Amino acid sequence: MTQLPKRLLAACLAALGLVSAPSRAQADAPWPTRPVQMIVAYPPAGGTDILARLVATELGRAIGQPVVVVNRSGASGAIGTETAARAAPDGYTLLLATANVTLNPAVDPKTRVNPTRDFVPVTLLSESPFALVVPSTLRVKSLADMIAYSRAHPGAISFASTGIGSPQQLAAELLKRTSSLDWVHVPYQGGGPALNDMMAGNVQVMFSNVLPVLPHLEAGKLRALGVSTTQRLPALPDTPTLVEQGHAEMVFSFWSGVLAPAGTPPAIVARLNEALMKIMQEPAIVERLTREGSIVKPLPSAEFATYLAADAARWKRMAALTGVRAEP
Repeated sequence: MTQLPKRLLAACLAALGLVSAPSRAQADAPWPTRPVQMIVAYPPAGGTDILARLVATELGRAIGQPVVVVNRSGASGAIGTETAARAAPDGYTLLLATANVTLNPAVDPKTRVNPTRDFVPVTLLSESPFALVVPSTLRVKSLADMIAYSRAHPGAISFASTGIGSPQQLAAELLKRTSSLDWVHVPYQGGGPALNDMMAGNVQVMFSNVLPVLPHLEAGKLRALGVSTTQRLPALPDTPTLVEQGHAEMVFSFWSGVLAPAGTPPAIVARLNEALMKIMQEPAIVERLTREGSIVKPLPSAEFATYLAADAARWKRMAALTGVRAEP
């Protein structure tokens, strides 16, 4: 009898259900065998992009394949986030995620990506707390001064944010609500224009990530009234926390972390977590991010999942309390 070629025989057996497809050898194929892409949902040169490139370089060395940063910006991060969520769960697509992943569903019911359903958490990288800043020309030295000044000048204080439904708006609206302040919201297209207008005297207060304001604080153009952490930041050791000043509810950060599409094999997630946690404990990286006002906080995947759930609940409470909603 003529023997069938091996490939034809395998195909026949697969069709009859006598062997599985793909084979066990394929299922257990080594990872990675080609470059991995890390999607950033924001433009190049921003804080998220810079962190992604720093981490990607080190991660590539750790896993033996290049990790390429791919910017997919637009729609307040929604485009890049959806691109990553819909990618094949094979370990070759990651998302350098930010707090917008948990914030957006709280302020926009039309958000199409659910962080719990559409992603598997790999690790938290760092937290970037907010600093409450005012122009140095405004004669207030503390949060208590700012509250007193605002109450003495109702409707005269404008606060800047990076857009409607942004974390900066939520933070200011929460302080406004809990302190009974009459502040006017002025949304901007980004932190840079907002800070420039503040230094020009067009707006009087803003919650900002620490890194962009550091040079302006050092130059004496801005003054920091408080930070949104439970302990003072090494980058701003003389600035009291908002908690110290009697506002226990004002604790939040704009975090950064790594997510993978839901269904990514647990072994790949575990390997990524192990590599990233080691990277985020390297002294040079810790020193750099701490100097820039961030808190380095790598977490095991399970703990990161708990962190994400708590953060989503926090933004939901803030959105409900303040009534903040994204633009329709």
